[in-house]
Amino acid sequence: MAGKSTRITVDLGSEELVKSLKIAAVEQRRTVRDIVVEALEAWLAYRGTGGERTDAATPRSDAGLSSGDKDYRSMIDTLNRYRGLGGR
Repeated sequence: MAGKSTRITVDLGSEELVKSLKIAAVEQRRTVRDIVVEALEAWLAYRGTGGERTDAATPRSDAGLSSGDKDYRSMIDTLNRYRGLGGR
């Protein structure tokens, strides 16, 4: 990412989520920042950038995803179900 860095503060509402994020970063030898940026970019791409809202319960295809991406998607779906936000 080129240019000026932008900071935000987000209350994730769950110590377990933060712990899981930090563990994933260590296991993948990545930074928390990189994982969060990747997750936000993937979410925005999934939701569309044209102002259209996509139903969060719409089934998604895993075709073409790497096993790491599938694992990540599974983790996010599980977290969303846990927090009552839907999922697959």
